Amino acid sequence: MMNDLKRVYCAGVLASIAGLAVAQPTIDGVFDEGTEGSFYSDVLWAQNQPTGFGDNEAGEFTGGDFGDPPGDVTTGVEICIPLTAIGGALESSGGTTPFKMAGWVNSGDRTFMSNQIIHAGDLAIDTSNIGGSPDFTAMGGTQHATFMATEGAIVVDGTLDVNYGAAQFLQTNYTGFGNETDGTVDGAGPNGGGSEIDAVYVATDGVNLYIFIAGNLEYNGNAIDLYLDTDNNGGTGDTTLTGGAGDGGFIVNGMSGLVFDAGFGADFVVSADSWNDDDDDGTTPNVPRLWTGSLSGTIDDQGSLAGYGSANAGAILNGHSLGNDNSNTVGVIGSPSLASPVAPDANWGYGSELDNVRSYIDTVNGKLYIFIGGNMESNYNKLSLFIDCAPGGQGTLRNDNVDISFNGLNRHADLVFDTGFEADFWINVNNGVDGGSGNLQNFTDCAVLRTNGTITDPFFALNADYGSYFGGHVTDGQGNPVVDAVEVMDFSGSQFDLQDGFLSNLYSNYGPRASALLGLDILTGAADPSDVPAAGLVQTSIDNSNVAGVSESSAAGAADVNTGVEICVDLTELGWDGTQDILLAGWIVSGGFDFVSNQVIGGLPAADNLGEVSLIDFNLIDGTQYVNLSAAPDVCIPDRIVDGMLDFFDVLDFLGDFTAMDPTADMNEDNMWNFFDVQIYLGLFAAGCP
Repeated sequence: MMNDLKRVYCAGVLASIAGLAVAQPTIDGVFDEGTEGSFYSDVLWAQNQPTGFGDNEAGEFTGGDFGDPPGDVTTGVEICIPLTAIGGALESSGGTTPFKMAGWVNSGDRTFMSNQIIHAGDLAIDTSNIGGSPDFTAMGGTQHATFMATEGAIVVDGTLDVNYGAAQFLQTNYTGFGNETDGTVDGAGPNGGGSEIDAVYVATDGVNLYIFIAGNLEYNGNAIDLYLDTDNNGGTGDTTLTGGAGDGGFIVNGMSGLVFDAGFGADFVVSADSWNDDDDDGTTPNVPRLWTGSLSGTIDDQGSLAGYGSANAGAILNGHSLGNDNSNTVGVIGSPSLASPVAPDANWGYGSELDNVRSYIDTVNGKLYIFIGGNMESNYNKLSLFIDCAPGGQGTLRNDNVDISFNGLNRHADLVFDTGFEADFWINVNNGVDGGSGNLQNFTDCAVLRTNGTITDPFFALNADYGSYFGGHVTDGQGNPVVDAVEVMDFSGSQFDLQDGFLSNLYSNYGPRASALLGLDILTGAADPSDVPAAGLVQTSIDNSNVAGVSESSAAGAADVNTGVEICVDLTELGWDGTQDILLAGWIVSGGFDFVSNQVIGGLPAADNLGEVSLIDFNLIDGTQYVNLSAAPDVCIPDRIVDGMLDFFDVLDFLGDFTAMDPTADMNEDNMWNFFDVQIYLGLFAAGCP
């Protein structure tokens, strides 16, 4: 009776969770401890050397190279505004309270906003001109910044004064309103002209607020419009621009409908532009002019200067001063930088490193899984991997293997592995930018390595082994998605060359061993010529998100990296004999397969890159430069069937042993089979493995 009660109780409770199962590893370049920890082994090897092939660091990107940094610009538009004109907290504090400022370069009629805007450092790289009346809340990021004026005396002359201190905003976007190249103070040279906001500085002397806009303001009527939130919390002021009053009302009217970021309320406007002082008849050049005013009052013309440069700068009307020097020729560039994504990014890598190795040999389903933590720089550096899985193979790499990766495999010829390692299979993983389209693409190449070299067909005496490859575009040159992105290289077709007596090299988008077997069968008439090998016999994926692990000076943290390159190979395709331990060797090598880094699986005794690939003899290097992927994984206690899955069959197995009072079901080892054993197993099952 007691056994029956046990059976009923266990069946009812455990069956309720029997639907829980841990999925097979997902080939995505990510080791997920929660869903894949029950399959993959612990770290079998962790890197002991800093990387000699570049470190993938947070914040890195390519493009956006502005020449001299925006912070080096020391000329531009300089403005002095009496604090009494601004009022509010700035006036009462003598200009020392923080305030928010939004601003941009605008067209002369104030209806078309450029891409030179003040932001919080999170404007998308290569943002184009914005146009009319944007809704900043819908743009993403923050299109304003918070400023705190430094204290000190300032001379208003259009050049940066030391009392401004450090820049409180630096531009990160190219200018869509022209790039000044002449270096003249008015920017009116034959090749000049352009408007940009490179940096913003603010200061106060207790009486006035000084704003210095490093950059250029083209003399064609373009404007720099600045909106100040003087209470710094958006509690008052305009959150949406509607209409302006006074002679400068057109400044606000031109952007009517603009919505500021949440938390920003504009109280005061400052606008500098250039205008023709002879009634626009073209007989005299445009000169700098300043407008200021409260959005709840009027916006007034505060006067203009006689010309550009420090000689013409200084006081205008109502206590205001202005200076404009357009001689800057550095700062931001005048065209899109074509920047790649900012690290960390799953697709783009800015350095190459091998941090650790895990494995899972799924004999039930005939699959080998390999996870290699690290990064692959998006410059076609190669992750060159060799697997020893059967008797025979190549202890010294031959020079007559298949021509694959532009004969990159044979570029390894004469390399000598450690004694005891004879390679049977080769995998090469890499990514880089396609020179034609500018898109990022991932590729994987595979080949079978035979003891006596490639096999030949019986009719033409030509190579019957295949060089296999698969890949394609992942993103465009700026990291944006592309149509039909190849996130997983699964060797699913469509190329499969048939031997016709003329092809000395055969290529396939399927597994190389399966391709050779089917190719020979087709050649001898044992298979239909329309057949193709099975898809998915090899699968790889790259995730370059890691910005930890090894650096250029340290290998600390290598064991903790959980993103990198993930591989699944069918064990039959691999050529595993079913008994031999599966061994893995590999390294990162240059794009031409000639120069090997210090990122070598198994580790090196020193941090030096190994150099020329054909001269390497691992027997002459201390240590073992390969790992055994057959090392026993952690025991998964609730996986009683030991098939890598938690399901109802494990429940039944526990139930049977519990009923039989088998010691393996005595979970707390107290020599009693009761509720506590069921509770423990239930908790382990629900938690997964290990």
